[in-house]
Amino acid sequence: MSRIILRWLSLALAGWLAYVLLSALWTIIALGAPRYDWQWYVPVAAFLIFLPVRMAWRWPHTRYIKLLYVMLLAWIIAGYNCLGYSEHLVLDRAAPIAISFWAYTDFLYMLGAVLDDLRAVHATLYLHAPTLTFDGESGQNLAAGLRRLDEHSIPVVLMPPASDFLSAPVSREWIDRATLAAAFIRRERSANVRGLIGDAEPPMHPSPISLSAATTEVAQTTTGLRDLIGTLHREYPSLQVGVTASWMQYLDGVDGDADLAVFERSPVDPPGGWDFVNVMTYSSYFRPEQRAYWVASVERGMARRYPTGYISHLIGLVGGGFPEEPVLGFDDLVRDARISRALGVREIVVFQLNGALKVFGSDFVRRFSAAVNGPQAPASVVVPYSRLVSLAHYGLAAGDALLDSRGPRVWLGIGWALISGMIAWRLAYAESGAR
Repeated sequence: MSRIILRWLSLALAGWLAYVLLSALWTIIALGAPRYDWQWYVPVAAFLIFLPVRMAWRWPHTRYIKLLYVMLLAWIIAGYNCLGYSEHLVLDRAAPIAISFWAYTDFLYMLGAVLDDLRAVHATLYLHAPTLTFDGESGQNLAAGLRRLDEHSIPVVLMPPASDFLSAPVSREWIDRATLAAAFIRRERSANVRGLIGDAEPPMHPSPISLSAATTEVAQTTTGLRDLIGTLHREYPSLQVGVTASWMQYLDGVDGDADLAVFERSPVDPPGGWDFVNVMTYSSYFRPEQRAYWVASVERGMARRYPTGYISHLIGLVGGGFPEEPVLGFDDLVRDARISRALGVREIVVFQLNGALKVFGSDFVRRFSAAVNGPQAPASVVVPYSRLVSLAHYGLAAGDALLDSRGPRVWLGIGWALISGMIAWRLAYAESGAR
């Protein structure tokens, strides 16, 4: 009886591993992972799936099985880093890329030379609104700053603030302030404000909550965001509505559910109806040798995720974020931007302008644009392969597949558990009859 139970559990585990590992493989292929990248997960998945079955069923060590294991092991070792492969992206034939900037200031006292540079490179400013009510002195200062930007023909996307990002616990707060911001834009006749954007991130100080309550909370937030977008489209047809979020939150919707959104408590996809999306493609969190592949893989994934949507990439960080956050040097920032240009990204947004001016000087905008789009840009940009970056993507996809066990697909797991038990029992019965 104990052997039957062990074999049953091994088959059930193998089926569970097959679902998670092969679902993750399908996801990264669907998101544009090149063959030299995803091929490594084929032998790894095969080895891990059959390992519990091999240990529980104790098959004889025939030379064919030994040869299979040797081949899988050789494939895993040789394919891990793709023999140090590097991709060369052609840059000299790529069209210039739009360069924009995230900013935290009212621009009342910004140097005129910086504003001239922003206008010269046709930059859009993604501007944090330093007001909660869009009224009083702070609202007047914001209006004056917007008028100054309008005088320099600089378009603006305004970010209404929220106490804990655009997360589910404070979603109503953000929706209310987005509504106030739209009314403020109309009242002040700020023609250069093209849209509103929400900063969707997990809450920094979340209160304890059950999984079922988080599911309900995220569903209600999704409905509230969908209603807000529809209302703003009707009442302010010239105003676009968008969102910025991390790569994980965009990967979430590839399989048609919102598992990771519940885990993050910050729904991004699918709330439906965003006019544009912006992804936080921050490479500063990775080691220098991993940064280029992170940027390239996220940008390819977003292009596959939203083939017809307007996508921009928030690159950096270059100063002005949280104190503990790592920052990029000028050369690394330029390299990330050149990768974006070579891959045909429509727009990059540097996070953030205030910090960059402080770190790199008041001529940063001009020098950065010249390095990315100017004649001194090289003919190509090198992207070294990084297995650790690939594992980060694959791990997110596997985690998303693992969370499927709490949805309708739980019946798939229950069904396989029953079938695997029947298989183990029938084979044990056949073996006892043979003896």
